[in-house]
Amino acid sequence: MKKYVISLLVISMLLLSLAAFADTVQLPTYNGPAVTLTFWSWVPGISNSIAAFEKAYPNIKINYVNVGANFTEYNKLLTALSAGSGAPDVAQIEYQVLPTFISYGGLVDLTKYGINKYESLFVPWTWNQVKSGNGVYAVPQDTGPLALAYNKAIFAKYDLTVPTTWEEFEKDAQKLYQESNGTVYMTNFNAIGASNVNWLVGLIWAAGGQLWTSNGNNWVQTINSPIAKKVVSYWGNMVNKGYISSYEPFTSDWYNAMSNGKIASMISAAWLPLLLANNLSNQYAGQWQIVPLPYFAGEKSTSGNWGGSTDAVTVQSKYPEASMIFALWLNANPTSTTLDNENGGLFPAAITGLEDPTMHNTSTNTDKFFGGQDVNQAFFDASDIVNVNFAWAPWANYFFNSFANYMNEALSGKMTWDQAMDQLQSSTLNYAQTQGFNVK
Repeated sequence: MKKYVISLLVISMLLLSLAAFADTVQLPTYNGPAVTLTFWSWVPGISNSIAAFEKAYPNIKINYVNVGANFTEYNKLLTALSAGSGAPDVAQIEYQVLPTFISYGGLVDLTKYGINKYESLFVPWTWNQVKSGNGVYAVPQDTGPLALAYNKAIFAKYDLTVPTTWEEFEKDAQKLYQESNGTVYMTNFNAIGASNVNWLVGLIWAAGGQLWTSNGNNWVQTINSPIAKKVVSYWGNMVNKGYISSYEPFTSDWYNAMSNGKIASMISAAWLPLLLANNLSNQYAGQWQIVPLPYFAGEKSTSGNWGGSTDAVTVQSKYPEASMIFALWLNANPTSTTLDNENGGLFPAAITGLEDPTMHNTSTNTDKFFGGQDVNQAFFDASDIVNVNFAWAPWANYFFNSFANYMNEALSGKMTWDQAMDQLQSSTLNYAQTQGFNVK
């Protein structure tokens, strides 16, 4: 216990020193001519942050365009980059897709404009996500560290203990299934569809799994590692036993099941509480709580990441320095990070954003929905223990589509969960090698 307390004190002192150091780093000024930058993003309410930026930098105007989210934007961006015109100055790109655009040669290495001076402004593991070799190709925007959201009323009704390990979580799931006669599920298997399998990757990440490692241009892929198989089989077996549901995430059925008490908990990224507060009925308002993500017995408490984005400057920008200043201010200025959290549910990657007092105002609708809990603080704690070494490969797009297909095959009983991971390893390895990547 003493060692545990001491380690918490050390972590707290380190975070305070990082925040203090970050406060001494000033964001850059802009002394160039008046310019207009085009910015592609799908963050709700981000126009408020843009207006604040334009007030701070009157010589830089932003033409904000929402061309669609995720792969809708990425396909248009790849088309524009291939055509040699039509790309924005700055584009929102998720962490897992960033290596694809770096490999394609579509993004500016921001080190030539002094981006490394601002590394201390961001949570350390996020900076690793935007680096490739010695280059830095984007500014971290937001993250999705994982924790567990659970319904206190459902847990009390069925006399469930809040689990700290995955073994305890499964025992709770079995008890809930038996005592509710299969009408209430412990949680939902969210890895359905290419845009949602990142949920399961985040859990592999939390367990210490790494799907890819690289040394320069040399890659090693370990999608079917023992850790990855352990995590996938754990969740797959609970689906097979009927302990957890398999609603497609972010559908009305998914929200209704939680609203009506049919799902007792949810593996939650930092951006999810706002969606739950806005989309669930008031039947259990104030009954939801956030606790640390469980871990496998014998391991240490860690977290993974589900989602989050960056803002990157494309090679077609005529004003790369001004574009970098915009991306940096948008994601490191406390006014901006607070606005994006309030309007878009973004959980900042910037240390100053996480430490800002307004981020810990428990009178918000989200915090009230979670019983007055400081929800952001709960995920701030989760962010501290995210595995810093996880990396994405440039062929992640193909991986997500294949992963979704194999998960569907396993869900339908056409193959085992282990077979699905072996097939995923084989097919993505073959794809990467045919695309010219040096990977084994």
